[in-house]
Amino acid sequence: MKRCAIAIFIAQLLVGGARADSQVFALGEIRVSATSVNEDSLGSVSLDADEIRQNDRYTVGEALDLVPGITLSKQGRRNEQMIWMRGFNLRQVPVFLDGIPIYVPYDGYVDFGRFSTYDLSRIEVAKGFSSALYGANTLGGAINLISRRPSKVFEGEFGGSMSFTSRGEFNGHQLYTNVGTNQGMWYLQAGASYANQDFYRLPDNFLPSAAENGGRRENSSYHDGKINLKLGLTPNATDEYAINYINQQGVKDAPPYAGNAPANESPAYWRWPQWDKESLYFLSSTRIAEHTLKLRVYHDSFKNSLASYDDANYSTMKKSTSSRSYYDDYTNGFSIQGDLRLSVDNLLRTSYNIKHDIHRENSQGEPVRRFEDLTQTLALEDTHAITAKLSLVGGISFEERKSLEAQDYNSTTRKLSDFARADNSATNGQLGLNYELNNSDALYASVASKSRFPTIKDRYSYRRGRGLPNPELKTEEAIHYEIGYNGRLGERWMVKAAIFHSDITNLIQSNTLNRNCGPAKCLQTQNIGKAQSRGIELGIAGSLARWDFNAHYAYLERENLFNSDKMTDTPRHKVFANAIWHAGHGWMITGTTEAYSRRYSSSDGVQVADGFAVAHLKVGYRLTGSTLVEFRVHNLFDKLYAYVEGYPEMGRTYFVQFNTPFGG
Repeated sequence: MKRCAIAIFIAQLLVGGARADSQVFALGEIRVSATSVNEDSLGSVSLDADEIRQNDRYTVGEALDLVPGITLSKQGRRNEQMIWMRGFNLRQVPVFLDGIPIYVPYDGYVDFGRFSTYDLSRIEVAKGFSSALYGANTLGGAINLISRRPSKVFEGEFGGSMSFTSRGEFNGHQLYTNVGTNQGMWYLQAGASYANQDFYRLPDNFLPSAAENGGRRENSSYHDGKINLKLGLTPNATDEYAINYINQQGVKDAPPYAGNAPANESPAYWRWPQWDKESLYFLSSTRIAEHTLKLRVYHDSFKNSLASYDDANYSTMKKSTSSRSYYDDYTNGFSIQGDLRLSVDNLLRTSYNIKHDIHRENSQGEPVRRFEDLTQTLALEDTHAITAKLSLVGGISFEERKSLEAQDYNSTTRKLSDFARADNSATNGQLGLNYELNNSDALYASVASKSRFPTIKDRYSYRRGRGLPNPELKTEEAIHYEIGYNGRLGERWMVKAAIFHSDITNLIQSNTLNRNCGPAKCLQTQNIGKAQSRGIELGIAGSLARWDFNAHYAYLERENLFNSDKMTDTPRHKVFANAIWHAGHGWMITGTTEAYSRRYSSSDGVQVADGFAVAHLKVGYRLTGSTLVEFRVHNLFDKLYAYVEGYPEMGRTYFVQFNTPFGG
């Protein structure tokens, strides 16, 4: 496979073609639009494919780290790419694909490291104030991944990369292709990608620990493959119907803990031989007079297996903490949305969403336990142009989650029984004002009440023998306040600024009980928390002569109002800066720096990931025929850093990459 990848890579350097620009799949968008001046309104942010590619962000987690107010994190033991958005994690900020919820039914998470960006046209991020039409559980906002839609009779691209360690070792490669055709009455889009990493090398100044001797990072490989197929019909200028199929299959390892707080966290020897996701969904938009009817119907499945071994040999499972466990989940859902044009100045949108989640799990030799939830949402959202410059957006939603089934397993009697079950409901509302100062500048202010229902894991997990279930958990609630400005400085510079504050009640946290579960105290997930998040976000982007610049700064302060526990995984300061020099004759040189202050990795404050600054450098050349070839250095100065204490990131790594568009 490695030789094949190298051969394809060299061959593609000699291939030319006309560049094709892909359109955004508008049918998959769900967004609040309160202004004609800025595409992003009321605090929302969009990342397009060009920005994602220019910054070499090939997983969704890495791409989202480009957004002010979002910080990349890692779930150490599980080796999962996570994000925090203004202090809210992925359980509280659900993920959608073309408006279809794709987060895992069991715990509400999704591993962004398994989701590539090759087939995306845009990522939409709504912070705090998110459209009520998304449905339930948007406590901290919403993230919507928008797929591609062809715009030309024939268009496509082929690309890939090879990576090498600081010692010249070939350690991974990536290949991807997208091809599409738009025939007027119908279109077809197809994409495929494969990403492989055999290992990564730690920085040279890493000091060996009990489970990591340095050099090649132990147990750090992954393999991810993905296909995406879309068929669309456009019978006239206003109507569109599309069916989309996505299949992704992954295998990943989890590097063991390599830090200095073994009392808090001992090494876990975990591997995932299966991390597979499959989605099939139908979207439609039909114009009826001045109104629009939209439908979404979907089936999303997730299959996962975890192998937990005794030691670093990864060969035996004799300890009580070792096992092989399986998830087999799926979600069926439906939503209907009506966009009612009540007048030239008023658009009323209504929606009904229903989501049916099934989670099935077992360890090897045990019977399958089954959990079933049904979530429904009725929402209304109204946009009204009060004057030519002032617009008002109001929304309200009524949400309900019913627990239909929850099975317990007693390992002593080896019998299944039923957990106690409880339901949750919530009513949310929000209001936003947008004022256009001129043809390029706008001010906005918003307040939003949001909620999140406790997940199946929150309510029923035994935490691998360390926890007690709590079916009676209440709904988390938050109220967000925000004011902001989007505008221009001259013709070539854009600036953004926002100030925000969030009050969170019924915060779900893990609490230590005064009873033992084995050798340690029991943990239980409880509504014990009140917290606040507040901060500022500043951004500027523009060009000067042959230079393009982009920079942003975010300040976040989170406060636990219940006890002295630390708020984990979020740095107080984040800085990102990027500069591109268009040197002429097809040459481009890009430098990037990102810096974070320290962050707590454990609520007791013992584990701390130190602050860091890391730099990257890239040189690119566009060949005749539009093929782009680039040489990139990740972690230019071989900096030792970590998002989570005890889980160091890769050292200096070299990439050779290319992209060849074709068609036209």
